[in-house]
Amino acid sequence: MKLIRLLAALSLAPAWAAEAPRFSFAVLTDIQYAAKDSMGARDYRASLEELRAAVEAVNAARPAFVIQLGDLIDGGADNLGRILAVWNTLKAPRYHVLGNHDFALPRAALLPKLGMAQAYYDFSRPGWKLVVLDGMDISVPGREKGTPVHQLAVHTLAALQQNRRPNAKEWNGAISSTQRRWLRGVLEDAAAKKERVIVFCHFPVLAEASTPPHLLWNAGDIVAELDRFPNMAAFMNGHDHRGGYARRGAGIHYVTLPGMVESGARNSWTIVDVYNNRLDLRGVGTAPSRTLAFRR
Repeated sequence: MKLIRLLAALSLAPAWAAEAPRFSFAVLTDIQYAAKDSMGARDYRASLEELRAAVEAVNAARPAFVIQLGDLIDGGADNLGRILAVWNTLKAPRYHVLGNHDFALPRAALLPKLGMAQAYYDFSRPGWKLVVLDGMDISVPGREKGTPVHQLAVHTLAALQQNRRPNAKEWNGAISSTQRRWLRGVLEDAAAKKERVIVFCHFPVLAEASTPPHLLWNAGDIVAELDRFPNMAAFMNGHDHRGGYARRGAGIHYVTLPGMVESGARNSWTIVDVYNNRLDLRGVGTAPSRTLAFRR
């Protein structure tokens, strides 16, 4: 019965009933499983069964791929194996984004356990480029103490705190200049190939689509970079469990997906149907449904 209700919530109509998407993918975020007591709306233990229910329905939907936008766990390295045992039962290709809570393990140990060859990367579907950013690239918990990049993160955070920036929090991070150059190259290549682009990150970069305390430390730099490319369709992130949405002018859609850990019995995840002129987001539970139309 649970699976039937989830499928009904997704409105999985037969192919003949409507225009068929070019492809579909599933996205979820902030599972934050941990074997510990709840804190406020965060029911850490319940995330295990919520993910299990999502996996069952997503497998039935047969998307082209599944991506989670970070924070698989809420600390505690021992929690990672248990949640991955459920995650890895997904039948579609699986992709990870690094979140701040995931660094209960050192970076050198975390990436292999997640099956990630690189912390930031891209992959393709016909006519589309999908880009994954590492918002923990420059961060306090995401880098080994004593290393130059960790020292840079400490100094960056101190400067933000001195300037009383609302996102001057240790749970945030920044995109390095090296990663930004890589991102520009990927976007230029996609533009040359006339591919539309979706960028995934754990952290929001547009205040209107989230709240200022959750923003990437150098959010403005990333927004300015994305603004240069008319083939940019959407930026999707987690981190702010309440979710959010904004469109920047007539261009890029910025979507903050609500966190599974605070979804209660309703759960929270989304199927995204990709069409030539839009993205249709079909939300389950606390995840809203919306249509994101493209500029020409």
